Amino acid sequence: MSMGQLKINAIRLVGGVSVLDYLNTCDGRRPGTSLAEVVDKLSSLEDIVHWFLHVGLIEPDEHERLVQLVHDSSWHTVPVFKQLVAFREALYGLFLPIALGGAVNQARLEELNHVLAVTSAQRVLVSTPLGVIWRWRPCHTLEEMTSGFLGRMAVQAAALLTSPDLVRLKACATPDCDWLFVDTSKNGRRRWCQMNVCGAKEKARRAIG
Repeated sequence: MSMGQLKINAIRLVGGVSVLDYLNTCDGRRPGTSLAEVVDKLSSLEDIVHWFLHVGLIEPDEHERLVQLVHDSSWHTVPVFKQLVAFREALYGLFLPIALGGAVNQARLEELNHVLAVTSAQRVLVSTPLGVIWRWRPCHTLEEMTSGFLGRMAVQAAALLTSPDLVRLKACATPDCDWLFVDTSKNGRRRWCQMNVCGAKEKARRAIG
């Protein structure tokens, strides 16, 4: 396992759904933060491929093939990386206001609708012993991989937006934390993305104050 993959595997998955975990790979862009700079845990297209394996959205054999595809694609990976990160930020701009109790950003919603439309060919119905299911087509080119990755995130985003769980969408109560999560606690009073990280910091700050 490469150092890059170990770095990505260390990212905690606390969002409740993979699309939120994707948004949670960056800090420092939340309005009102006191962080001096944006800290992005994804620094290359290979990091994104590792992340998709980390959350279980691709299988190990596909991961190995896609890592090789990235290595073989040289500088062509740069615009793909920028496109995938830009869509992450568009989704963050869609979900953060909702998590904070605001309205749906219509421009961001239209971006999501566009991605759903242009990536629809990557998703097909297949028959299995357990019945008919949705499955993503195998990716053999950089273009197919890009479309498949965008499509996976777009479908999950749409599913969350239309789910009863949307009312449980929250932003971490620590202003310097960008992370979003679905509050599945029984009493619905979860405040922090991680109690032993942001929760502990907030309690320490209050104790000092």
